[in-house]
Amino acid sequence: MADTKDQILIDFQAFTGLDDFETCGAILAQHDWNLELAVNSVMHDASPTDIGPARMLTATMGQSSESDTPMEGHHSPIAIDDDASASGPSTSASFPGLPTNLMATRMINFNVEYRNRNIPIVLPDSETVGRIKAMLEAELGIPKDKQELKGLIKRKVDDTTVLRELYLPKDNVLYLLTPQVSGPSNNASSTDRSAASHRTDEYKLKVVFTSGSEYRMYHFNVKGSKKIQEVKQDLDSIINVPVRNQQWSGFPPDVNDETCLCDSGINFPNAEFEVTEKLTTASTQPSRPSRAHRSTVEPAESDSEEDIEVESEDFYDTHEDAVPQSRRHEPLMSPEHTIEVDALEQFTREFAERYGEVHPVFYIGSLDNAIRDALQCRATDRKLLALYLHHDDSIQAHVFCSQLLCSESIVNFLSANFLTWAWDLTHPENMNKLITAATKHFGSIAANQIRSYRTEQLPALLIISRSKATNEVIDAIQGHVTLNELMTRLLHAVDVFTEQKNADIGDERERMAREMIRQEQDMAYQESLEADRRKAEAAKVQGEIDRQERERVMAIEMEEEMKRAEEKAVKEAIEESIARSVPDEPAEGANGNISQLRFRVPGGKQITRRFWAENTVQDLLNFITGQGFHMEEYKVLSTFPRRDITQLDSSQTLEAAKLYPQETLILEEKQ
Repeated sequence: MADTKDQILIDFQAFTGLDDFETCGAILAQHDWNLELAVNSVMHDASPTDIGPARMLTATMGQSSESDTPMEGHHSPIAIDDDASASGPSTSASFPGLPTNLMATRMINFNVEYRNRNIPIVLPDSETVGRIKAMLEAELGIPKDKQELKGLIKRKVDDTTVLRELYLPKDNVLYLLTPQVSGPSNNASSTDRSAASHRTDEYKLKVVFTSGSEYRMYHFNVKGSKKIQEVKQDLDSIINVPVRNQQWSGFPPDVNDETCLCDSGINFPNAEFEVTEKLTTASTQPSRPSRAHRSTVEPAESDSEEDIEVESEDFYDTHEDAVPQSRRHEPLMSPEHTIEVDALEQFTREFAERYGEVHPVFYIGSLDNAIRDALQCRATDRKLLALYLHHDDSIQAHVFCSQLLCSESIVNFLSANFLTWAWDLTHPENMNKLITAATKHFGSIAANQIRSYRTEQLPALLIISRSKATNEVIDAIQGHVTLNELMTRLLHAVDVFTEQKNADIGDERERMAREMIRQEQDMAYQESLEADRRKAEAAKVQGEIDRQERERVMAIEMEEEMKRAEEKAVKEAIEESIARSVPDEPAEGANGNISQLRFRVPGGKQITRRFWAENTVQDLLNFITGQGFHMEEYKVLSTFPRRDITQLDSSQTLEAAKLYPQETLILEEKQ
């Protein structure tokens, strides 16, 4: 039966082009290992041009097959359940977590934390935020209108927002708040125990402070026994906003400032809050009257009301004329430029003429140099690369540049965290130049994405990061976003990049340490050779030195050979000793519970061995060791589900370890 399943699995992967081992096995199990039904369920809604090798699916989704495994959690993932599938043939929608059209969607994993539970959810990016709430309602019984989801990249979303529009990563953690729903009375004691257990634990609070167009993010690690009032006072010491003027969102409505964090009902250990400043009477006084109320302005001291009215008009007219206006008669970037530096200098000059001197600092240099300076430098000096793509014919261009890209908060944030490179796509020649450069640096998928942009989809801000020596576009922000959305997505990109950057800094330091050790060793070796040379010249016995060197090398080789022989003898002795402890193989035709095991060992060889079902996992491992495969060097994996047998309780019987009546095991060298 194991051979049959293996062959079915191989055939299924060949027909469907799916590479993920566990997903294929799960689909086949869903259809009782009926190859025809399983293939039809996947291919039912796919057009003939969509059915291709797995590389097409991977390229479309932008994910490697290794990253498509469902997110782990305390529950099985909640998957989509379309009503339409009930009335037609079996489709991929009947299988949890698999989209109907494999070529057009991308699966997103959510781990929703609610009180003491973790609810995994797998959805295609064509679904909406409301779909998440509907599935949580089915799982928890909490109405959708009483659910508040925290943790999405965009802060201003509603139930109709499509997940694809949020540009979410593969794995996401959400926090479900239900301030209008009180906990069940029969769980009150367990809730009290939970609060008490968190009293001495540490909460990780993420606080986003908003002031006008400015965003600031703070992280606090505080004990659960700390009062909310004390947390607000800590924030006051940083942002200089009194507690009475702080407007918090994220706490349940029935708590007060004297409540401890562990008793407040917030998520443990991670909780997120938004804070704004309440405007007092003094701070809300307008700095100047609005146009609609100019005639009501009363003069404090003046010779005549007419003089003040004229003075007021002059002020407003001058202010309005000072607003930068788009100058269409001069292009941002002429297509005649053959040198990128000249084109970018013109872009920067014309951009400043149109939108003012407050704008991002655009990098003057080729895209090659921009990538080198931003991403291919030392990890400590690395920055995200922001590619601004402009198009004069887009109705979004002027609004995006004047109100968002040239916003002081955005300019400061880009300058601190990004290297910004700009390009004007108004002329087809410039588009072709960018496509050529993008194909070289980011691959054909990203280049095709840029080529597919229509004029109304521009301008766009592409965020480029570097992971595992590969440049990749991690976000594409189009011009229709709001200022808050733009800042939020830039913050998210920086958070993800900073985490990767810190890991790269650690790796770089390790490499530098190894390099320093190697250089010191080389230096010591060179000094030793120099000393030997001086001795040889002084003693005029170079031949003797050569002879001694040959003897030393031979001695080392002999010593290494003896050591290898000794190690081999020890291993063989261990193998013989352990092999003697393995129970005898059941005889042919013997009655009883017999487990038929097949081992696939490196080199393509297969070993078949029968065991009694009451034999232990240790007996199995001893048999493998007796065959020359020591557990210090190898691990034993089951095929489906994939388990590491060496991590199981060695005293378990083969039947208890689900290795009965038969199983195929794979020996894999440890890294």
